[in-house]
Amino acid sequence: MEDGKREESEERTTRDGAPGADADGDELPGLAGLVGTFFAEPSLWPVLVVVLASGGVFGAALIVLSVVDRNPFAALALLLVAGMSLDGGLRSLRRPGPRPLARLIALLWVAALGFTALAVWSGLAGS
Repeated sequence: MEDGKREESEERTTRDGAPGADADGDELPGLAGLVGTFFAEPSLWPVLVVVLASGGVFGAALIVLSVVDRNPFAALALLLVAGMSLDGGLRSLRRPGPRPLARLIALLWVAALGFTALAVWSGLAGS
């Protein structure tokens, strides 16, 4: 009885041992595959724009609070987010094939810098 359960559980694991494979052998896509879907499918581009805008505003808030308002806690949060972004981007660049995760991280930082410039230019972020 245990052997039958063990065989069934072995069938439901992916190549790297993570659970998630269907009984017919189909594997769930990884994070890069899921992010790549948003770049490849034109019907999902509005969702990608919303993700970039919300992430960009979050990054802009961290940058403004860190640089303009000199908030040490925001600076620490910005440092942590930058470190995680660097780590995720480098891991994505090391893998062969398309790199949608690195592209998403780069676009988020570009959006954050753009929103920061917009906030400073419009006077929303000022002394």
